[in-house]
Amino acid sequence: PVPEYIRLIADGRYSDAYMVNWKSNVFPGILGRTCDRPCEPACRRGRVEDGTSKEPVAICRLKRVAADNKNVDAIAARMPVVPKKKNGKRVALIGAGPASLTVARDLLPLGYQIDIYDEQLEGGGMMLSQIPAFRLPIGVLRQEVNYILELGVVCTFSHYVDSLKAVLEQSYDAVFVGTGAPRGKDLENLPGRQEAAAHIHIGIDWLASVAFEHVS
Repeated sequence: PVPEYIRLIADGRYSDAYMVNWKSNVFPGILGRTCDRPCEPACRRGRVEDGTSKEPVAICRLKRVAADNKNVDAIAARMPVVPKKKNGKRVALIGAGPASLTVARDLLPLGYQIDIYDEQLEGGGMMLSQIPAFRLPIGVLRQEVNYILELGVVCTFSHYVDSLKAVLEQSYDAVFVGTGAPRGKDLENLPGRQEAAAHIHIGIDWLASVAFEHVS
């Protein structure tokens, strides 16, 4: 509901605007910095505004405005209430990226026990490993990821799941595989590719190496 959160921002109600976003976008502060704004070219303001300036509404940046100006303590207090008495169902999430975190956010308030497994040191998935810190500060990422993890997710980090059979043997009621697309596309048959291999880096792998300080 874009008009709703824009009105809330106009009224200075940043925390309310953030929560409107959080219900459907999950990571408003992250989207406000990294989204490529496919919705803005379709903004009808460009067809109805008078005058020479017909720029679309900055929907993406307004998400960041709400996120950066929200009351952090107020947001923490408005997270969903997770029941102390569980429903008896256990769900394993493979990967701690946006997909798995969204599943965790939606299932925890319903009483599910959620276990997340990820080979990285903390949650975030490709948001952590492939988006440079100059575009997505680590503090922003951790804050938005932790809003979900602190609802009661049982996290097992630095653990690479190499056998889905082993996970299924733990008697989970469901398993969600949210491993994303962590491999870049290599043009192996490109003329000269093999000869220049020492000087060619796959983008996704290179970004991960920078993020985890594997390269200078």
